[in-house]
Amino acid sequence: MQNKKSLLRRLLVLYVSFFVVLVVSIAHGLPGFSQGYADGAEIGNDIMKSWALGNPRQVYLMNRIPVHKAGEVLRGGQDGDPVTVRGYVSHLSLTVEQEAPDCSALRLAFSSIGGSPWFYLTVMLIPVCLLAIIVMMFLIIGSVRRSIREERSLESRNVWLLRAIGALTILVELLQDIPAWIMARRAAVLLEGTQFAVETRLDISYSTIIMGIMILFAAEVFAIGRNLGEEQRLTI
Repeated sequence: MQNKKSLLRRLLVLYVSFFVVLVVSIAHGLPGFSQGYADGAEIGNDIMKSWALGNPRQVYLMNRIPVHKAGEVLRGGQDGDPVTVRGYVSHLSLTVEQEAPDCSALRLAFSSIGGSPWFYLTVMLIPVCLLAIIVMMFLIIGSVRRSIREERSLESRNVWLLRAIGALTILVELLQDIPAWIMARRAAVLLEGTQFAVETRLDISYSTIIMGIMILFAAEVFAIGRNLGEEQRLTI
């Protein structure tokens, strides 16, 4: 195999870059995770206190609800101040409390996000999918390095791993966007008559969907190339 050392160096750079990006993204997300954990613990304590007092109440979070609100002057607008600053609210994080006399403590706990266990399930499923993508990326990079080092054809499981990564990429985006849309529609009912107008349009990151489709396309190209290589080897 020609240029084996060059290919291994490029793969090593890719491997290290992927690891560095992974570590930085985890470090960047730790503060948000810590804050979310603190908010969840506080809601859990409120639920248990209401349950212990014999007056069960459902308490749940609704994060980053897209809203419209007229801008307010934060600075300026007076004589002598040459600068005027207006503030606009684009998202709200809500905490909702309501009576739930017929709900069990377990259901109240699993309804702490969006008021439904289905929201809780999707929130827990997203990091599982992301972890699976990370593991499969490491497996693919390691497999390609071994194939180059040992001068043998690429493993067929890489095709299935790429297909799984592409499908999971699309799934994660839908698991984020569709529940957020449903939650916004629920928030619109709760905030009806207030100064906030909730945006209930379904927003999907089409760039992420396109990236998932491109990964699926790369998997099929990978499969075609491997099949052609096998046919050529058998012909010879």
